[in-house]
Amino acid sequence: MNMVETLVNQSRNVLDLMKQLKKVAGKKGSKRSELIEKFTANQHSFNVYTYASEEARQSKEVDVLKVKLDEFSRQFDAARYEVDGEVNEEQVHVLYQEVLTAYNDMVVALGYENHVVDIKKF
Repeated sequence: MNMVETLVNQSRNVLDLMKQLKKVAGKKGSKRSELIEKFTANQHSFNVYTYASEEARQSKEVDVLKVKLDEFSRQFDAARYEVDGEVNEEQVHVLYQEVLTAYNDMVVALGYENHVVDIKKF
């Protein structure tokens, strides 16, 4: 497996966790905290992989996805540090759609069209 494929697979892992996190965004407690931790760890791995490939480093679509993931992640900052921290669910839903769009743009740009997700069903 090449590094671009590894990057694409890791970005999908991040999306899967993002989907779970979106579902519990407004719920307080340890389950949400655990998902935030998993999402953050997987996002970190994705970011590391973006530096391991010249193609990824030069891709504006990869950069856009990184920015959108950071924006999504920041919505959970209050909950990262306080189990009962408030999360703006509406903003989470907006950014979720934006991340999915950025992900699709990235996988197409990197030549992995078969990894495109259906934004309405994901």
